[in-house]
Amino acid sequence: MTVNATYCHNSKEEHRRKRVKRIKHVIIAAVFLLLIIPTVCCFMMLIKVNRLEKQVEALVEMHDKEYQAYLKERKETQTKEGSQVIYAAEVEDEATMADVSEAEEPVLEESTEEVLTPEELLEQSTEKKKVYLTFDDGPSRYSDELLDILKEYGVKATFFVIGRTDRESKRIYKRIVDEGHTLAMHTYTHKYEQIYKNLDSFKKDVEKLSDLLYKTTGVRPKYYRFPGGSSNQVSKVSIKKCISYLNQKGITYFDWNVVNGDATGKNYTEKQMVTTVMEGVHKNNNSIVLMHDTVSRDTTVKSLPTLIKKLKKEGYVILPISDYTNPIQHIKADSVK
Repeated sequence: MTVNATYCHNSKEEHRRKRVKRIKHVIIAAVFLLLIIPTVCCFMMLIKVNRLEKQVEALVEMHDKEYQAYLKERKETQTKEGSQVIYAAEVEDEATMADVSEAEEPVLEESTEEVLTPEELLEQSTEKKKVYLTFDDGPSRYSDELLDILKEYGVKATFFVIGRTDRESKRIYKRIVDEGHTLAMHTYTHKYEQIYKNLDSFKKDVEKLSDLLYKTTGVRPKYYRFPGGSSNQVSKVSIKKCISYLNQKGITYFDWNVVNGDATGKNYTEKQMVTTVMEGVHKNNNSIVLMHDTVSRDTTVKSLPTLIKKLKKEGYVILPISDYTNPIQHIKADSVK
């Protein structure tokens, strides 16, 4: 019995040693994997980073070459034509605002060394089809959501706003400007019978909104959209007189040539809105899309991500309205004295 007991004890010890040995092997293997996996991952990341750096360098080099070629071509064109582009200097003194339309404003000659932003370069390109997403009637409770979507997709738009003096609305005005969008005017009151009563009423409305936006954001708006468009049939004052006033003030007005259907009175679905816009932009090289930022236009907000993705997929360049934008006007401003 003693021999059997000893044998059993030795057998158990041997089994225990083997088990401990296996555990040690497992621990060693685990430690090895914990060391080797991060090392392999780091190595792979270094390879990817190196590839990305090469791609970035190639893109930068390509951009520089294209930009230099653009500057050279532009300089040659200006030399050949002997033309100069001038900009009206903005009058900043609030005390002289009432006399701005009568004062002769100084001008600056545009230098051939001017550095344009990528958006301005794209504006001047005739090879790209351009789309300008515009939102009328804000700020509203959906403004932040619209801005969040635009920010997520890296898109700049244009907001034709009305006059509101509450804290939230002023915050929205500032956010529009701070995030690189274009802040434009769509009348202070949006009351047709008041705005279009006579020319003086129209002027007062424009000036009141312009002053509000300037005092709130520090930016003097220079783009305008008539309520109902420049071809509306409800104005008691001649729209041409209003256009003449805007021309005198150096304000460019914009109508539209594409709509999403959110102001038709029909309950368009998100899909119908996207389809309507895409059908419109397919017909134009330069599309200004009319949409609305109001409390009753939640479908416009919901349709925006899909619309942006479709436009980008089809190669459209989405831009905010700027001095380089070819305006869509139902009544041409240059036809009015």
